[in-house]
Amino acid sequence: MKNSVLCFIIGLIVILISTPLAYKLVDVIYFNKNLSGEYVSILNGFIYSIMLIGFLIFSIGLLIKLKEK
Repeated sequence: MKNSVLCFIIGLIVILISTPLAYKLVDVIYFNKNLSGEYVSILNGFIYSIMLIGFLIFSIGLLIKLKEK
């Protein structure tokens, strides 16, 4: 029970902070690069990938909950 609730909470937190985290990751990875035309598409890719990670963590919690029943 504790593991599934913990996965639910961590998954939701990761999904909620995906946008600010993606901004920071783009700034760190592409430091000193000119991304004038590609910045929005790269940022969207980072946001969606972080949201996918959050969804996968959330679904692991759901699978653990279903397995316990």
